[in-house]
Amino acid sequence: MGVSWGAGEMKRPVLALLLVVAFCTGAPAAEKDVRLAAGVRLYESGAFRQAADALRQEAKDSPRDAEVRLWLGKALLKSRDWKGAVAEIEKAVELEPSNAQYHLWLGRACGERASHSFVTTAYSMAKRVVKEFQAASSLAPRDLDIRFDLLEYYLQAPGMLGGGKDKAEAEARAIASISPQRGYSARAAIYKSGKQWDKAKSELSKAAAEFPQSADAATELADFLSGRRDYEGALAWSRKALALDPQSKYARFLAAAAATELRRDLDAAAGDLKKLADGPLGWYDPSFEEVYCRLGENHLARGDKVAAKAAFQAALAYNPEYSRAREALDKIK
Repeated sequence: MGVSWGAGEMKRPVLALLLVVAFCTGAPAAEKDVRLAAGVRLYESGAFRQAADALRQEAKDSPRDAEVRLWLGKALLKSRDWKGAVAEIEKAVELEPSNAQYHLWLGRACGERASHSFVTTAYSMAKRVVKEFQAASSLAPRDLDIRFDLLEYYLQAPGMLGGGKDKAEAEARAIASISPQRGYSARAAIYKSGKQWDKAKSELSKAAAEFPQSADAATELADFLSGRRDYEGALAWSRKALALDPQSKYARFLAAAAATELRRDLDAAAGDLKKLADGPLGWYDPSFEEVYCRLGENHLARGDKVAAKAAFQAALAYNPEYSRAREALDKIK
């Protein structure tokens, strides 16, 4: 995505991935799964525009492959082509209307387009978000990812667009009936939307206490504490999450971010952030812009303004609207 690299930064193997795509493009139709996998690797490495180009070609070669359409839509979302993303994922839904994940992603794409559109388009897109989330939930009623997206919509949208606290509370009860642990998370989300921070913390603390072997519960509590600037708590709980699941990228990100804020183990934190920046990063991992922004803050903490500036610029290359990186970059003299 046109990221500019500073001295000492690690370049991701985008060129190697592009070579894989170039090689696979000439392969027979039987190898379309290989070409799709190459596009997905580009996406997960943060090379979103290259992924979109590769997947667009694959969509031409396999126009009725719904999964290709979905991944092309995801790549277009990350490339900030909201309209194109909606169009591609609509095709995935048309091809496989009973696939709950395709409806979920269409709802997400419509949400992004609504957030970046004028009023009339934003209104119609927002109404489609809840329609697609509800369709996904009806197809896969025990899918908690879908239910949490629906919960967040109910919390954020006004009543005229299908939102409402009563609907959110009903969704939270449904989540709790499927997973008591995630029920705590759902109730915490409702409390957070009302800025009832103590109650939200209580719910997440109960989840971590009741499910002491759950890395997810520890990570959620660490994430909440980080957001409330309790970096001591965030560091402790993210490290506990990593002890339970060393592969958790979000817990590793939270630990590095908290260590940076506390000015502890800065070199180790920088190393972890650079590894994360190399990818792959998926939907439920920290975003590339978040990782690069925290890496920039780490460079500043170690007195390297040149590397910090490059990292903040990299974050903004991924997301020009990322205010944390923009504000940090503006402060560098």
